[in-house]
Amino acid sequence: MMNFSRRHFLAGAGIASAGLSTGLAAPAFAQAAAGKTFRIAILTPRENIGDVVGFRDFFANARIKVDYDMRVVANMADMPGHIAALRETKPDLIFTIFTPITQAVLGSHDAADKSKFITDIPVVFSSVTNPVASKVVPSLEAPGRNCTGTRHIAPLDTQVRTISLMKPVKKLAIVYNPAESNMVVTADELRTLQQPLGFQMLDKPVPMDAEKKPNAAAIPDLVRQAAKEGADFIYIGPDTLVGSNNSKAVADTALELKIPTFCATELPVRQSNMLMGLVSRAYNVGRFAGYKASEILVGGKPAQSVPVETLKRFSFIIRIPVAQKLDLYPPMRLLNIAEVITA
Repeated sequence: MMNFSRRHFLAGAGIASAGLSTGLAAPAFAQAAAGKTFRIAILTPRENIGDVVGFRDFFANARIKVDYDMRVVANMADMPGHIAALRETKPDLIFTIFTPITQAVLGSHDAADKSKFITDIPVVFSSVTNPVASKVVPSLEAPGRNCTGTRHIAPLDTQVRTISLMKPVKKLAIVYNPAESNMVVTADELRTLQQPLGFQMLDKPVPMDAEKKPNAAAIPDLVRQAAKEGADFIYIGPDTLVGSNNSKAVADTALELKIPTFCATELPVRQSNMLMGLVSRAYNVGRFAGYKASEILVGGKPAQSVPVETLKRFSFIIRIPVAQKLDLYPPMRLLNIAEVITA
């Protein structure tokens, strides 16, 4: 286990309030876009999540006129219809949120048949965990196709070290949806960290039902299994099914069993009884994606030449009422840099 000083957290580990520097002032954008109204289609699982709010606020603050085609993807089975509509309306740019929607729009960069995907409209994505491993792009520095975007996850070894600062961890359970490719990648990477960071990973994938779909009702039982196997912490990654849609089930079950929980994304920590998280704020990730979209629309840059990037600072969030119920109090070096939730 590594002992981080406050300076290490703020500089080396990058845990701090996330900031955003676009490198180009709003008036410059406004002048370049004068008289032009851009059409942007947004594909998102929910309309008012932080990525979307931050993206739209960037354009509003930069005084760039935009007409939005907001498309809420409630079911991934609806994606072919959305893609057909986008081909018909031909927006100037498409903004996608999270890995599954982005993959459905773009397909794999090495796919032999790209006829089912969007290739002739620039796409900017937000909060895609690992765009290279998910085959969204072949390279972060040079995407090489008609897309770019933002990532939102702190390095996994930094996440595990942060967990270990709260308490020694011998067994770390990961509850995840194996139907989400980004979570398969996350589980594989966590597995490789066991020996160097000195913990045992308890692998808890959500089982499939008779229709070969992940059975969300089984999530509390996976937490109970982890408890029986001696889990010191429950880890929740950037998982739409487990983290975004079922965080309450995870957090409440774990709290009942006196197991602390850690999440790699912001919303589950804010909307449930998760103990803590090391996150990029979704609002800032969306703003950063807005800046990248403006580079394409206003700056005239080809999407394939705009690097895929992560914000340089992450925020540590801890929920004090949960810590009190767990009788697990954070050390001062964590509290000094934390956003504390008291309700």
